[in-house]
Parts: sequence; C-alpha cells; structure tokens
Amino acid sequence: MSQRIPEFQRMQKLIHGFSLLEMALALVILSMMMGWLMTPLRVQNGLHKYQQTDQRLTQAQQALLGHAIIYHYLPCPDADQPPDGWENVLANQTCTIDEGILPWLQLGVAATDAWGRFFRYRADSTFTHHAQWFAISAAESASNIQVTGEAGAVTSIPSRPGAIILSHGENGLGGIQSVSGGQTYAMSAPVHPDEQENADGDLVFVDKAQQQTGGAVFDDRLVMLSPKLLIQQMVQAQRLP
Repeated sequence: MSQRIPEFQRMQKLIHGFSLLEMALALVILSMMMGWLMTPLRVQNGLHKYQQTDQRLTQAQQALLGHAIIYHYLPCPDADQPPDGWENVLANQTCTIDEGILPWLQLGVAATDAWGRFFRYRADSTFTHHAQWFAISAAESASNIQVTGEAGAVTSIPSRPGAIILSHGENGLGGIQSVSGGQTYAMSAPVHPDEQENADGDLVFVDKAQQQTGGAVFDDRLVMLSPKLLIQQMVQAQRLP
C-alpha cells in the first residue's frame, strides 16, 4: 500500500503538469484568435471613419454653396486660436487670413473630421470679399488655388477651385486636434511630402489616394468647390447676374 501511494502521487503530478501545459497552449491559441478577430474590426472601424469624414466634407461643400447663395460670397476662414467656428473679417471686408479653419458654426456643419481634427479651409479672395461681390466672369481663371493628383494638375487653369476643404486623415499630421472643453493642440508636422504640401499654407494642395512612401503615409482627404458650379448654382437661385 505504501508503495502504491507515491506512484499515485507521481501520476497525479503528471496529470496536473499536462493540464497546465494545455491551458497555456489554449491561452496562446485564444489570444491569436482574438487578434485575428480584432484586425477586421479595426479595419472596418477605420473605413467607417473615412466614410464619415467624406460625408462631412461633402456637407461642408454644400454649405459653402448655400452660404454663397444667401450672402453672395464665401465665408472667410476662422483665424482664431483656438478656433471658435466663425469667420474673421477685416474692416475693409476682406479676410483676416486666406487659409485657416472651416467656420463650422457659421455654416452649420460638423466642426471636425471623424478623428476630431478641425477641417482646413482655403478660399480664393475673389470669392470671399464681403463688399465686392463676384460676377459670372469669375467662373473662368479667377482662382489661384492649385490641386495636383496622381497625374499632375487635377483641374485646368481656367477651372481652378474657388475653395478647398481638407481633412488631415487618420494620422492627423499637420492638423489641429479638438479636445473637450474647447481646448485644442497642434498635431505633429507631416512627414510625407504630399501631406507637407497640404499643411504649408501656400496655394498648392494634393488630392491623391491613400499611399505610403517608405515609412511616411499620405491619408489626407480633400474636396474642391468649382467656380463654375458655384456660378451655376448662383444663377439658378437668381442671385446672378
């Protein structure tokens, strides 16, 4: 009897050892499965945010058209720091700055993209002067804003956009992050050369599909407002000529 008890104990220890090993393997397999399941969810969530951002950009584009029909000019950018959602205009009825934040409260649209960064907005001064209203002649060659794409210029010189609205995408580089309580902070500077172009404050912007060059990612989103579309909408609303 005394000889059988140690043997039984050895067998019991062996069974427990296998159980711990099996549990460890099960945990490893479970964690791998969770990773496989979470990856499609992250991708799906990312796609949803891009779609939501594109919808907000389109709504902002339509709001600019509506603003022009009502007031006969496009709003100026929001130049305040932090942004307050309203345009900034000088005493001579021109814009304080040509490029800044989209005046979302004035337009009645969302303040930020789906990642919580304010929309960048630039409008040509031909269409933002509050006293010298633009005419039908502004449909041709009035704007100096340039947009380039995969194969060069997106529009011809006569049809350059009267305004652009831009999201700095998922990485947010070059943008301004909105924080609860009205606070903001500037995101890091862009690394991809096309994202640098969209954040340098000049008249040239880039509208391309998402891409990666080395370790730098381009994921900005941009919509344009065509002067011809703007003029056409103004004529239909009997605001021109």
